[in-house]
Amino acid sequence: MESPPRVRDDPGMFRDENGQAIAEAALVLPAVLVLLLLTLQLTQLQRARILVEAAAFSAARAGIVLNGDPARMQEAAAVALLPGFGRTDSLAAVARTLARFKAESARLEPLGLRMLRVHVHGPAASDFATWGRHLDGQEIDFDDVRPGAAEATLLSLQLRHLCELRVPFANRMIQTIWMAARSGLPGKRHGAPDEVPLAALAAAGETGRYYLPVEAFVTMRMQSNPYRKWARP
Repeated sequence: MESPPRVRDDPGMFRDENGQAIAEAALVLPAVLVLLLLTLQLTQLQRARILVEAAAFSAARAGIVLNGDPARMQEAAAVALLPGFGRTDSLAAVARTLARFKAESARLEPLGLRMLRVHVHGPAASDFATWGRHLDGQEIDFDDVRPGAAEATLLSLQLRHLCELRVPFANRMIQTIWMAARSGLPGKRHGAPDEVPLAALAAAGETGRYYLPVEAFVTMRMQSNPYRKWARP
């Protein structure tokens, strides 16, 4: 019985398959790389969101025991954000990282941007005339049990941190998408701090620095008398 004829390997066929594989890789690999970069940047953003929530909590804790002093709340929030800027495993490391944080903040100020902002939503200055009348309207007893006074002694704040996007290509893409989405929205929400100026973000982007605002909200009951001078106007 005769065996079937052997089919000779065609070198051209293998060359065609190799060429097809190279062409497919050239199409797929860039997309995979973009997805990896975006995933890495979004992961860093999620880490920043966790830090911002912790910073808002720290700011509120400082505010409720220090009469709502905004400077102390700002300091407490900045310290809570330091792990996102460098080492904090010793006092010397904390000092170096804090100096870096302040340097980053100073670099943004000429552009009209603020690295960190704590905005107080409550108490409101209008509450002091009613519930702080016996204290010349300058403070409210934090332990006043009257229903209206109890609401007036809630410290409610909003913290906003400009998180720098550091992953190449993904940083510019994410900031561009965010700015495009924000460009059609009103410039300021009722009771909220001024929005981040898009032109300033674009100017920072031209220098190779890309930022995205990350916000957190916290409400706590005061453990010291709130002062009118630090209340929301």
